[in-house]
Amino acid sequence: MKAIFITSLFVLLSSVFSFNAKGQKGVEDGSKYGHGEDSIWCVRNYSLYNEYYRQDNFQDALPYWKIVIDECPLITSNIYLHGVRMYDWKLKNAKETDIKYAYLDTMMMIYDQRIKYFGREGYVTGRKGIDFLEVRRDNIDDIQKGYDLIKRSISLQNERSQIDILVTFMTASSTLFEAGRLDGEKVIDNYSLVSDILDKQLANKPDDENLQRGKEAADNVFATSGAATCDGLISLFSPKFKQNPTDLDLMVKALALLGQTQCTESNFYFELSTAYHKQEPTAKSAYLLAQMNNDRKNYETAARYYKEAVELETDNVEKAKYYLKLGDITYRELGNHSLARTYALNAIEADPTSGHPYMLIGSIYAASKACAEDELGEKAIYWVSVDYFIKAKTIDPELAEIANRNISLYSQHFPDNETIFFHGFKEGDEYQIECWINEKTKVRAR
Repeated sequence: MKAIFITSLFVLLSSVFSFNAKGQKGVEDGSKYGHGEDSIWCVRNYSLYNEYYRQDNFQDALPYWKIVIDECPLITSNIYLHGVRMYDWKLKNAKETDIKYAYLDTMMMIYDQRIKYFGREGYVTGRKGIDFLEVRRDNIDDIQKGYDLIKRSISLQNERSQIDILVTFMTASSTLFEAGRLDGEKVIDNYSLVSDILDKQLANKPDDENLQRGKEAADNVFATSGAATCDGLISLFSPKFKQNPTDLDLMVKALALLGQTQCTESNFYFELSTAYHKQEPTAKSAYLLAQMNNDRKNYETAARYYKEAVELETDNVEKAKYYLKLGDITYRELGNHSLARTYALNAIEADPTSGHPYMLIGSIYAASKACAEDELGEKAIYWVSVDYFIKAKTIDPELAEIANRNISLYSQHFPDNETIFFHGFKEGDEYQIECWINEKTKVRAR
């Protein structure tokens, strides 16, 4: 039935376009169909190949397709898409490697002719590189050729590059590095380029799962490439940073790569972070610098950055976290208990739903024996300390386990009934703790 239809269609087209004028091929004059008899010839063969193609009958479609692509290559860009698909089908069904390579060569020529007549060099070169590497990936020279094609595509497409192009580029880079064809610096540069493009694409489509998987794949390839070493990154970026210590783009790129290769404890990462914060201060960067200085036992400097993080932060929950860190370091490392309590109270004001500041105040009070004037006053410190642990777990039940441990620990230091009676009190009486604490609590015996 299909054959009858195709024959009838040819007769109809012939009757429509039949005239005696000598034609001119489309390939010669730049038209879609050519003129005269040649236009009839193009339309006839295009219609026949297209009908067979729609039936997935590639074997019968190909002879007519070959005529179309040779004599009327401007008829439509679809002939190139179809040609690649048909030869890919032949390639996958071929048994011998030489025949597979011959079909691949034809696919490469189809891509080249598509670029010649329909442009889009960047996109088409990328598809060409993908198909080439899919077939010829066992020889390092072929991998180099495929790498060069995809590199050309990315240079033209940039942020429009497709995910598989970018991931394949990283895979080829890693393979060439392993073979000694690329140095570590070039692999790092390639990853930086790919990562930047994917980050920008994700910024526009943050919920795109394909982009997310592509980013993870590129990250994994780089992380396992052997080029992504801490020492290698430092040796690459350190001279550049010394040469231009105010280059923000360089700092951003270096910090990102060092962070992804677990190089955050290096002095160079610390130096870069400090320099970046001076130019682009944010609450987050101030907090990270505070943490790094804390790890290095630079407690005064750490406290200064925590304060800066508080000042720059607009989110109250985050602000409370910074106040809490500031209070902790002020209490534990700088020994200023009253100021530490002030920071904890600031944290409570910023986020009343958190029990952590109450835990901190409880610990501060438990360590503040200097406020005691006598034996009972020394023990009374633990009453008010336990009060805050109880309040912490009341506000935040998730803290119950650790709060109960502290309550149990510090309750052992409560005075006995004899000591309470000796100082003129009984259980349940109100007790005023003086000094900077200046809090009221209840008398309790252990």
